[in-house]
Amino acid sequence: MKVRSMISNIFGNIKPKYKVINTFKLLNNSDSSFYTWNGKLYDNNVVRSAVGTNGINAAKLNPKHVRIFENEIKDSPNKNLARILKTPNKYMTMFDFLQKMMIQREINNNAFAYIDRDPNIPGMDGILGIYPLEFSSLDLLEDEDSNLFIRFRFRNGDSKIASYEDIIHIRKHFGEHDFWGESNTKTLNSQLEVANITSQGITNAIKNTAFIRGILEFAQVLNPDDRDKQVKDFSERYLDITKNNKGLAYTDPRYKFHETKTEPFVPNKAQMDYTKQEIYEYFNTNEKIIKGNFTDEEWIAYFETTIEPFAIQMSQEMTRKVFTRTERYYGNEIICEANRLANASNSTKIEICKNLKHLFTVNEQREMWNRGPVPGGDKRLQTLNDVNADIADQYQLQKTEGEKVNE
Repeated sequence: MKVRSMISNIFGNIKPKYKVINTFKLLNNSDSSFYTWNGKLYDNNVVRSAVGTNGINAAKLNPKHVRIFENEIKDSPNKNLARILKTPNKYMTMFDFLQKMMIQREINNNAFAYIDRDPNIPGMDGILGIYPLEFSSLDLLEDEDSNLFIRFRFRNGDSKIASYEDIIHIRKHFGEHDFWGESNTKTLNSQLEVANITSQGITNAIKNTAFIRGILEFAQVLNPDDRDKQVKDFSERYLDITKNNKGLAYTDPRYKFHETKTEPFVPNKAQMDYTKQEIYEYFNTNEKIIKGNFTDEEWIAYFETTIEPFAIQMSQEMTRKVFTRTERYYGNEIICEANRLANASNSTKIEICKNLKHLFTVNEQREMWNRGPVPGGDKRLQTLNDVNADIADQYQLQKTEGEKVNE
């Protein structure tokens, strides 16, 4: 049986298009490489709760292909791209894809996805799949014709060079470096150190105060071996909760036990909350969003500062990399829609459906309530009290002319 690796499934066996390739020289940075932070950022529970929440909420976005050309709007006009935007590759759904891209963006401030294409079919018709890429380091390269490439080095030791034209690249904290989003190392290192030390300190303190401490006073002088044996025997009989589950003991004239009182450890809640809040704010989230007990206004604020920027980035970068220049000229683009009202309170949804229902189709209103579409539900409902503006102008003009005739 022939075994194919994941790197072969993603990148295939297509020969590179370049002949000579060199390191790409940047304007202000001497190093064109990027390295992921080996500080195990995602292993921290506070970071994971913040980043994981952002990833799940970003995954609720709905990428859609539209074509807007000469005042005509077409929704999902290409069947191949419509399939890709539902199932981007053989390993994941679009929810998984977006979640992974958002998490990589938050952790590394750079997220990458490789567009696997049929080299004989240009543009959106030739796309076979889109794969998010995790990596250990990157190198920015160029060929003799100044075309950009990225060399991905993976954690298993493999490496692969791909054209930058086939890479969806999302950046965050894109400031000092000419090409990469800045690493989180300098900014988060101190907060993570405090969080880890606090967590370890709590664990050790609880262990130290979770069992009885005391002094054994022997009635006679014992040699060291006998003394150690008696202490071990007493500890195993009465201080080991797994062996002494009856809660009873008996007196022994050979020794007396004097218990030493230890106060239970209480962690500094203010310090813990401050460190946690710093990390949450760095990732543009908060405890209410993470726990799901936010108000409408709090959700909108979170959406606009965290999810919407990612949606804009994905829309623009996917449009730029998925379509050819000609396809973009004819109005092809990818938009990442989000039904922000799906997270509104029930009272807000009822008010909107009652007073603003003419702005939404039946299916759009059903989507607010997490219900599937129905046949014929793409029409908007409109009361007889509302008329088209052109009809209203025509009616008003006819009424005015009629009044003049009567005069």
